[in-house]
Amino acid sequence: MIVRYQHPYAAFRQFDREFERLVRLGFGRAAVQNSLRADVYTEGEDLVVRAAVPGVGAEDVTVELDGRRLSVTAERKARESAEGDRYLVRGLAAGSFRREFTLPEGTAAEQLSAEVADGILTVRVAGAVKPAREAVRIPVTGAPVEIEAEGTESE
Repeated sequence: MIVRYQHPYAAFRQFDREFERLVRLGFGRAAVQNSLRADVYTEGEDLVVRAAVPGVGAEDVTVELDGRRLSVTAERKARESAEGDRYLVRGLAAGSFRREFTLPEGTAAEQLSAEVADGILTVRVAGAVKPAREAVRIPVTGAPVEIEAEGTESE
C-alpha cells in the first residue's frame, strides 16, 4: 500500500503560483512583486529581522522606516547574456522583492542598523523589546468564616 503525504498548505501554494502566472500573462512580469522570505526574532532587548536576499548586493537593498512600518526592498538584476547564450534552466528570478514589518510603538530610525552578508539581510532594532513586567501578588483580606455545626453524639 502506498501512502502519500500532502502538505496541508499545498493547495494554497498551487493557487499562489497559478495566480502569479495569470497576473504575469495579463500585466507582464513587472506587475509581479515577489515577497522576501524572512525570520523575525529577539536577541536580548533587540528585535532582529533576517531576510534572504541571494544574489543581491548592499547597494541594491533599501530599508526605510515610516512611523511603525519597516519596509525592505531588494532588486535582483537580470544576468546580461552574450550573443548565442541560452538558458537551459532558469530558476533565479530577477526583479523587485519587498516585505513590510510593523515595529513597536516609539521606534526611531537611530535604533536601526542593516547589513547584507552571505545573501542574508540583517536588520537590527536596538532596544525594541521591553522587559516584561513581573507579576505582583496582592494580599486579599477578609473576615474569618465562622461555621456552626450540629454535633451528634454516638452511643
